[in-house]
Amino acid sequence: MLRKTIAALALLLLVSGTANALELTSRQVHLSGSVSLSKVQGITEKLIKLNSVSHDPIFLMINSPGGSVAAGFVLIDVMKSIESPVYAVIESAAYSMGAIIAVFCSKRYMYKHATMMFHEASYGTLGEDPSIRSRIGFNSRYLDKLHKEIAARIGMSPKQYRTKIRDGWWLLADEAKKAGVIDEVVEKISYRHLFIEKITIKKTVTEYKERQISPPTFKPTRKSRPPKRTPR
Repeated sequence: MLRKTIAALALLLLVSGTANALELTSRQVHLSGSVSLSKVQGITEKLIKLNSVSHDPIFLMINSPGGSVAAGFVLIDVMKSIESPVYAVIESAAYSMGAIIAVFCSKRYMYKHATMMFHEASYGTLGEDPSIRSRIGFNSRYLDKLHKEIAARIGMSPKQYRTKIRDGWWLLADEAKKAGVIDEVVEKISYRHLFIEKITIKKTVTEYKERQISPPTFKPTRKSRPPKRTPR
């Protein structure tokens, strides 16, 4: 009984000592600044390339005030399409679309003084009736679908989530952990270098020398001459 108690305490100390530790690797991609289509294209290219090397976790380092919803979901769709898990690491701020991108990562970490913010998406339309009504109806359906997906990711009902974000939902790191929005508040960071085995493929190149063939030459032949006649 005493041995079991000691073993349990040792395990508890081990877990508690490493729960807030984050081990980073060189497989990092950075989302800094506003979320735009051009920026997302560069990030998705890096994600796909890293995924082709191995399926180890990729760390998405986030410092973003938000930006385009459409561009953000391009990044989310690519993250969901590759085999490598993508871990969000919020270094300073993840607001609006930046926070939503973090929510769709496989694991979510925040530095101790980082902050997050969720809010209702805004949109505008240009045109005349009935095009305005059609566009507004589409946007409403689109946002309702997104809110349901986001709420499911953080373990809330869509109604609870919409209530939270109505006036802006601001979160400190420990509040985000308590609400289930993130997995851990990072207190210790380590780095592990990943060795990538390089395979060199040698190609044997056979050189073919072209042999120049000179055109055939023809020697003129002597024409047969008629026999000389001797006078009688």
